[in-house]
Amino acid sequence: MREFFGGNKVKKAKSIKEIAELAGVSTATVSRVINQNGRFSQETEARVRSIIAQNDYVPNMTAKGLRTNRTRVIGIMVPDITNPHFSSIVLKLEMNLFRRGYSCLICNTNENADLEKKHVQSLTAQNVSGIVMISSTRNYAELGALPVVYLDRPSRSGGNSGVMIESDNVMGGYLATRELLNAGCRKVVILKCLSNDTNQTARYEGFCQALMEKGISEEEALCVNLREISIVAARKATLELLDAKSVFDGVMCTTDTVAAGVVIALRERGLQVPHDVLVTGFDDCQLAAVCGPGLTSVRQNVDEMARLATELLLKMIHGERPGSVYYRLPVSVTVRDSTRRGMGSMPAPLHTTVPEQKDAAGPESPEHFD
Repeated sequence: MREFFGGNKVKKAKSIKEIAELAGVSTATVSRVINQNGRFSQETEARVRSIIAQNDYVPNMTAKGLRTNRTRVIGIMVPDITNPHFSSIVLKLEMNLFRRGYSCLICNTNENADLEKKHVQSLTAQNVSGIVMISSTRNYAELGALPVVYLDRPSRSGGNSGVMIESDNVMGGYLATRELLNAGCRKVVILKCLSNDTNQTARYEGFCQALMEKGISEEEALCVNLREISIVAARKATLELLDAKSVFDGVMCTTDTVAAGVVIALRERGLQVPHDVLVTGFDDCQLAAVCGPGLTSVRQNVDEMARLATELLLKMIHGERPGSVYYRLPVSVTVRDSTRRGMGSMPAPLHTTVPEQKDAAGPESPEHFD
């Protein structure tokens, strides 16, 4: 193995040619290892990566972009980066892509369609290699044949291009509501935001299924549609229900953010969770673990969502067709004290997985359709 000397110091390799000489392979092999494209042995990959790490070598992506007309940059479109669920997805995506040699441009749309369109135009103008979009919109002509993975939100714009990955939101809404009903609730409020995204509609559908299964009629006064997904909006809506003397013993919230607003409002009125009212959330983000007594929440498999999105996007970037165009990931419920009426505090949350889904598809086996 060669070493490069300058004066009395060992110089670090600064080019792919020098990395190849140190590893005893061709520049083409180093390129294949860096790009994860083509054939090479595990032993060769380990040796090349070790040399790269020892020399702190960073490939010249600008030069590569000039040759291929694409940069090793992935655009990530996120509707609200302050939302704990979305920030967790973005973090996992960024880490996965960085390990594969890609940088990320993160674009926050703030749930604004005009801003989202401008971000799409900006990303395509910068010749990104692909885009991960957390968006319900599919009809952007600017995307053309660019590899795109749609994450978390099904289409509401009529287009079906790209690959879609989402959680089983109908089942999630059903499980959250069933948790309340099995704990004895019979007057259940649902706080949702149907204008926000199609996932909210799916979770509402699951809510209705659980009520129907118990022979309970949905009450219009307890079915609240929020203006936006936020702690402030949820708190305001809950206070309005209480001021209107609405009678309820459980609240099913379509996100953990909404559930936090509910807990705050109940506390302001001197009501305790779970002693007076039971509450469930959705996403099982960090907020669920620290809010109030701890929120029972529907857990989405963010790790698997990000892993699958990364693998499928890179396949498309390398010219391969994904095995399927639609993937639905199973969900589970993390049970905490917000639904344990009279049980006191228990330190370790429990996960209850749907038996039907366990048989059909476990956490590492999402449903997928051609």
